[in-house]
Amino acid sequence: MTYFYDYFAREYREGRKDRLFSAAMFKNIGAGEVQTCRKVLKNSFAGYRDGRNSEALKRLIGEYREYVSCCHDEHARDRYNAFIYRYMVDAYVGSRAIAAKLGVVKETVWNYIDRCTDEMLVLCMGISAAVIRPEDKGKIVRILTEGSRIFRSLAGDYVIELFKGEKERAAVEQGRQSTRDIMGQFDDTVKAYDAYCHDTNSCIDTDVRKSEILQKCLDGVPPALIAEEYGCSESTIYADIRENERRLAAMLFDAESDNR
Repeated sequence: MTYFYDYFAREYREGRKDRLFSAAMFKNIGAGEVQTCRKVLKNSFAGYRDGRNSEALKRLIGEYREYVSCCHDEHARDRYNAFIYRYMVDAYVGSRAIAAKLGVVKETVWNYIDRCTDEMLVLCMGISAAVIRPEDKGKIVRILTEGSRIFRSLAGDYVIELFKGEKERAAVEQGRQSTRDIMGQFDDTVKAYDAYCHDTNSCIDTDVRKSEILQKCLDGVPPALIAEEYGCSESTIYADIRENERRLAAMLFDAESDNR
């Protein structure tokens, strides 16, 4: 980072000492609790044809469909369709039949279904469902950036009713509130960073580009498409992405944070 940006980041941190990130914020729900909630959600869909939780599951799959419809991932809709065939249509459809419909192998079908289950758990309980165990501050920023769309797409509070156990419900509620708090702070920082990159008194062309690339990453646009739009190599885009992560981490975390 340039000296000027380092100074800007330090000033930003000084003004937000009570709202800086720490590693503890991302480790408040154990992996075991997350896996238990995942089993509960999966079992809820397995009981859909028996009429269990049908209205709540219909609403959840509807919100998931909205998320999928805006994904740039070419396989996202196939994953969604595999899940629908497996759990949501009136008659049971086996994995081999689903594979034939989608033109993939059976193992791919199960990978699709597992991915859908994981993403819908994120819609239910937020960041905690991503089982975040980051190694460094930059990685946390990467997770928040790459997962921005789904973290902001939390399903309605009705999903809490799918988790009947006291511990599971408490984990879901805690995860949802934590996600709102974290993403609120992250949004504020992104806005401040964007203002820095567009400051007419200090900005340069590459800073403007970095800010634009960050916004595209937040919208889920993959680096290959960004590189094509800018007419440059993917390595250049990745370099800007990593620099954005370093800069945002310098704004979000205390310099002496325990998450190094």
